[in-house]
Amino acid sequence: MTSNAFDKIILAMKQLDGIETRVGWFPSAKYSDGTPVAYVASIQETGVGPIPPRPFFRTTVAAEKQNWIKYAAQGAKAVLAGKLSAFAVMDGLGERAQEDVKETINQITSPPLSPITLELRAMKHKDPNLRITGTLVGQVAAKVKQPDYQLASGTPDKPLIDTKNLITTLTHTTETK
Repeated sequence: MTSNAFDKIILAMKQLDGIETRVGWFPSAKYSDGTPVAYVASIQETGVGPIPPRPFFRTTVAAEKQNWIKYAAQGAKAVLAGKLSAFAVMDGLGERAQEDVKETINQITSPPLSPITLELRAMKHKDPNLRITGTLVGQVAAKVKQPDYQLASGTPDKPLIDTKNLITTLTHTTETK
């Protein structure tokens, strides 16, 4: 290895030092009632109480890790060749990871939504201003237990995408520290 090649590697490493890329939901991302989207995302990712886990972040990382490593390696070569900056590579990696997580969210179909959730969703689609309270949830729980109960046709039954907030507010940021 020549002194010039070694100097390029050292310079590229210095460029990477202090660059941080994050993917997720930032404090400004909120539902219309003020609930942070990151809070809802964490509940969906891990589950809590009667809400089953619907992991999308961890599964994306597991599925895409090797692809991200390949992307980073190609980016490192481009940095060494002077074709890209380390910042551009890291920002591109963040954008790629963001899109991969969005795709996973779009593909989730299980576990299926409960009949109560589906009925509440149908009601909310009819009346977007509907406020879902504990009392309403109890009433809906009783309704869906009736032997003649049938969910309104056309009710979206795909988890995680009802309001599209998980997808539209998912972002990435790349900063130099």
